[in-house]
Amino acid sequence: MEPNECYRTLYCNAGNLAEYALAEALSRDVWHPYFGFQAISLDIDHVFSLCPTLETINTIAKIKGVGVTKMLSKDYYKLHTDTERGVGINMLLQHRNSFCAYVDPQENKTLLLDYQSNTMYLFNTQVLHTVLNFEEDRYMFTVEFEDTKKLLPYRALVKMLSKENIL
Repeated sequence: MEPNECYRTLYCNAGNLAEYALAEALSRDVWHPYFGFQAISLDIDHVFSLCPTLETINTIAKIKGVGVTKMLSKDYYKLHTDTERGVGINMLLQHRNSFCAYVDPQENKTLLLDYQSNTMYLFNTQVLHTVLNFEEDRYMFTVEFEDTKKLLPYRALVKMLSKENIL
């Protein structure tokens, strides 16, 4: 299992976006269920102003929404592939002792996505993956695209973003 088949690092400075997204997450009282997580939406225009790279990506593949997901302490998200999404963008904002791993059950191999701070990743949701959170709530900035996995598969978006030197 190759890392590039599971995720790619986006070339952009996301520090201001991470700061904004985490501040919003920590100040919100009302969260909504979102595929086994809790979630809040963020103002997409403000996100674009903080991270023009995402605005460029939006001209290539229409972004449906941006937000923050929260995974509660001691929670586990089962091994899965996403039902509708082929690709997403994620940035870990805050956690303590959690991880996301891809799994290849045929080869009995795993691959840890070692999130770096202020870094966004193009995330292949069609490779088996899981999330385990051992301590404290875990906050993740996330981008959802309008097109589903049939219209916007991971490899196709990798090609488009590579042409723009975003990956």
